[in-house]
Parts: sequence; structure tokens; C-alpha cells
Amino acid sequence: MVTREMQERLEVLTRGFPVITITGPRQSGKTTLARMAYPDHAFIDLESLITRQRAKEDPASLFGDGRGCYILDEFQYVPELLSHVKVLVDRNQIAGQFVLTGSNQFSMMKDVSQSLAGRTAILELLPFSYREAYPEGAQSVYQVIHRGMYPRLVAHKMDAGLFYDSYISTYLQRDVRMLSNVQDLDTFSRFLALCAGRTGSILNKESLANDVGVDGKTVSKWLSLLQTSYIVYMLKPWHGNLSKRLIKSPKLYFYDTGLACRLLEMRDADDLAAHPLRGNLFENYVVAEILKHFYNSGTRPPLTFYRESNGTEVDLLIERGGRLVPIEIKSAATINSSFYRNLLKFAALGLNADKGTLVYSGAESWENENCRIVGWREVVPGESRSGW
Repeated sequence: MVTREMQERLEVLTRGFPVITITGPRQSGKTTLARMAYPDHAFIDLESLITRQRAKEDPASLFGDGRGCYILDEFQYVPELLSHVKVLVDRNQIAGQFVLTGSNQFSMMKDVSQSLAGRTAILELLPFSYREAYPEGAQSVYQVIHRGMYPRLVAHKMDAGLFYDSYISTYLQRDVRMLSNVQDLDTFSRFLALCAGRTGSILNKESLANDVGVDGKTVSKWLSLLQTSYIVYMLKPWHGNLSKRLIKSPKLYFYDTGLACRLLEMRDADDLAAHPLRGNLFENYVVAEILKHFYNSGTRPPLTFYRESNGTEVDLLIERGGRLVPIEIKSAATINSSFYRNLLKFAALGLNADKGTLVYSGAESWENENCRIVGWREVVPGESRSGW
């Protein structure tokens, strides 16, 4: 069983909070992580209809004398239980007494902020990082991107097509209908696939609405739904204090590249390697790896991108200690001098920025006078290099 990178952070936070909340997409391993990190906690499965009814009618009966430690799995199904948890943690003052897991970002965070403000640490668990999925190294970059990183898929060597078809079907039937009153699932499915075709691109809601055949308000509502359920991530543009004309729209990425590949009907890694969106999906892989790095350390990802209206762009900016770390992402396996162009233009702006990083799909990593060059397996710095 894989030890998740987040577990170390959980151990630290447990000493300071009576409640730990773990959220994230379905099938990202929240329940497994909770049971591994807290083996002595009693496990209460709120997906069980019987347990759910008991929790609603007589919550005190779930907790005995109230001084035990518990994992409440999928707690968003019984949000009223949080008021009872609040009473117990305030009375007992036991570190890490309750661990809450759930997949519904919006309703969960609303309920938690109202009931457990100041009492819970909140962490977001995404699917495996590269190092978690392939601790001994991996296959080709396109095999990794095409397969994706969901724990069950990786650990059990499942057929990726069957896994994602089931995942999409479950998502449409459960999350979409639970979180939003979407009547036409066929149109929503087409919208989901069209979003996959825009991964790594500046989001144009008007164009997306026209392609789907719905109005702009519906697209905004559905995009919010995809964010709420951890399907897509919106990378915001950096604005700073420059007087330049900067892009205001976000870039769209999927939290998992395997899901995006399935929505684009790519059969295997060879399809991906020859696909026009190969570069976009490689960029998506890099952004997702860096997102996981921050989420696993319990830190809100300080990520933006830079783009002027004339087209000058840096794919990713990491804000660190008041400084900017510019990152350019190229899917090529060999380095071309033209790859440095945008990093050098950004450096010439005179901002408080570190030396740039170029991530490419090759294997080697080194540094030259222009930037650091990082191979795809080392997107997240290891112990040999300073972290972000």
C-alpha cells in the first residue's frame, strides 16, 4: 500500500487540531489515507443508508461516551452531524479526535466553515503524484499522462478505458445530479468533452457556450460544478502592478490527465503522442504535479500564469516569499534555444523574480546561464534541489 506524501503533514496538524478534514475528488484515496494515518480511530461509513439514518436521528449513539476517536467517511451526506462534533471537541479538547472525509467541495466547505471554524485543519487530496504512483521510475511520459493517476487504477493495474468510463458515468449520475439540477446529461457530457479539448488553453466562455449549444450563464454554472467536484482547475492570470495589457481570463486544466485523455477518446499512449493536444496535456501534467506538491504539504497553491495581450507568455508562476518563480513548459524531448525566449523576456521586465525553470519531456536535468532545465520525472524538486 502506498504511503501518501500528505501523511507527514497530517501527523503535524493532528497535534494542533481536534478535527482534520480531508476533501478531494472521488477515488483520490481519502478513505484509505484516513485509515492508514489513523488506524486506531473507529470508522463510520456515512455512505451506508442505515448508518446515515442513525446519524440523523440519534447522532449521540454513534459516539458512545463521546471521548473516542472517529473517522466520519463521506460526512457531507449528514452535515447536521457537524454541530454534534463541535460540541464534543469543545468539551473534550482531544487532538485529532475526528477525521472527516468527503468529495463535495462546495457544500463541505460551507458546512465546515459554519460549524467548525478554528477547530479543523483542511487538506485537499488529489490522485497520486508521479512519485507516489511510480516510486521506482516509470514508463514513458505519454504512458503516464494517458493512464492518469487515480490510486485504484494505478495500484490494481486496471484497464484505463473501463476505469474512466465508469468514473465518468458515476460522476454524471451522482455528483452532477446531487450538486446541480442538470437535466440533459447528454449535453453536459458533450460540454465535459469540449472542456477536455481546451485543457491548457485560455478559457473563452463565449466560444465554449457556442460549441455546446447553451448560454453563457449555463457554461459558468457548469464550470463552477466541475471545479466544485475536482474535475477542472482554473489557473488565474498574474496581474501585479504592471501597466501592460494583461490577459484576464484563466487557463483551464484537468486535475487528472487520464480523465482528459479518455474524454478526448485517445485509445493509448501512441494516440496521445501523435495528438495535436500533446503539448497541452504535457503542460497539464506539469501543472497537476505542482498542484499536488502544494496540496500534499497543506499549502494553498500560489500559482498564476503571465500573458500579455500581444502573446508574450510564461506558462506558470509560483509566488514564493515575495518572489516569482517563472516556469516554461515544453513537450519536446530535446532542448531548443527558442524555448528560453519567454523566460528571458520575463526576466527583462525587472520584476522580483528568480531564475526561470524550463520543464521538458526529456530525462536529464541541469542548469545553464538562461535557466534551470528539468526533466519530466523531476517536475517537483526532490531533496537534491531546493523546493518551490
